[in-house]
Amino acid sequence: MKDPLFRTDRVVAPERCPACASPAIVTTAKHPDSESYWRCTACGEVWNVSRRQPERQEVRGWR
Repeated sequence: MKDPLFRTDRVVAPERCPACASPAIVTTAKHPDSESYWRCTACGEVWNVSRRQPERQEVRGWR
């Protein structure tokens, strides 16, 4: 369990939504960290920075 008094993993708020690129980003966390969830007020996308995987450029199936 993490000790909330000694948190060192605070993160800077994302600048834009990863889905629509809107700057309208909010979180309910009092002290945002890598486990916080963020929501775009423009499109409704909800994400977590630490769990978000980079998108693949190309996906190939079986031939």
